[in-house]
Amino acid sequence: MKDSLTQRRCSMTPPPISGQAFLRDGVEQGLGLRITAAGARSFVWEGRAKGRVRRITIGQFPALTVLAARRKAREIKAAIAAGNDPANDRQEERREITVKELCDIYLERHAKPHKRSWKEDARRINSRLIPRLGTRRLSDVRDADLHRLQEAVRHESGHFESNRTVVLLRTMFNLAREWRIFAAENPASRVKLFHEDSRERFLSPDELRRINQALLAEPSPYWRAYFPLTLMLGTRKAELLRARWADIDFDQATLRIPETKAGRSHLLPLPAAAIELLTHLPSYGTEAFVFPSQSAHDRHLVEPAKAWQRIRARAGLKDVRIHDLRRTLGSWLAAEGYNTPLIGKALNHRNAASTAVYARLDLDPVRLALEQNSQRMFPATTPRLAAD
Repeated sequence: MKDSLTQRRCSMTPPPISGQAFLRDGVEQGLGLRITAAGARSFVWEGRAKGRVRRITIGQFPALTVLAARRKAREIKAAIAAGNDPANDRQEERREITVKELCDIYLERHAKPHKRSWKEDARRINSRLIPRLGTRRLSDVRDADLHRLQEAVRHESGHFESNRTVVLLRTMFNLAREWRIFAAENPASRVKLFHEDSRERFLSPDELRRINQALLAEPSPYWRAYFPLTLMLGTRKAELLRARWADIDFDQATLRIPETKAGRSHLLPLPAAAIELLTHLPSYGTEAFVFPSQSAHDRHLVEPAKAWQRIRARAGLKDVRIHDLRRTLGSWLAAEGYNTPLIGKALNHRNAASTAVYARLDLDPVRLALEQNSQRMFPATTPRLAAD
């Protein structure tokens, strides 16, 4: 047809001196090619939708061929015939936020105000979600994208981390629906989580002996003390690292943890071996923090992972995680016949059914349990050697 658009006509027609010019297609009514004075060429469709004149940019030439432009023009007309307004739909699409924008909103509006563990969310967002999905509009996230994300994280960091990443994304999409910034079905709700085996790893007496020997070769006096203290007290990783000397009452032999994962403060009696370790630390009487940072003033150590990898490698126990040390204390206390409420108080569990019982216990039984257990865990000379 004489006036139809062809690849040659679209490429060979010279641009106008100023403004823009249009070439109309004789095959698909409403389709045209817009050419600017700068030489940019794009397909457009012009027509009426719901009584209003619309001009919709379809795509750039030559990336989009004439045949592909005609197909898109027919799709636009079909949408109009079905009662839709493609121009409005595209405006809504342009306003839709990306996954990265949702992550930013989630952190500021929900995670930081309401979660003590928001930094873990931020870590997963920055290392997992944004690199893989950050530029996607929410409605562009598909099941296949999430399955690829799930598999990639599982391969890198295991089932637990993969599941927590999917659950985080699921939470963000649910909140986006609640905040009325996303209306479609939550794509993460259709992703099945990996099975997680309940971990029951704890140190046997022989394994603990090997850890004690490996501690003697650790160059840092702080890590030589940190891990035995974790074993004796059952503290969580960050709770002990954040400890200040002001939190320790040497007259009463107690350590107060101002804020724990359970959302309350926790008062722990200190066994004699723990006192011995603490008073031999270089920071004793000189620093605000028990485990001060060696690179930043007025800060504490934050990550024991590398030190623990060194120690457990020397001990030949590469499958033992830091949290297994806390689990070891509970297991050893249970093996000695101490009751569940006492163990729960020692570990500051937040089991709601046991909270009332914990409140009626004083520190004396817990002190006796921790004292006797520390003597079994650490021979009399070991803490001193580890601290020297």
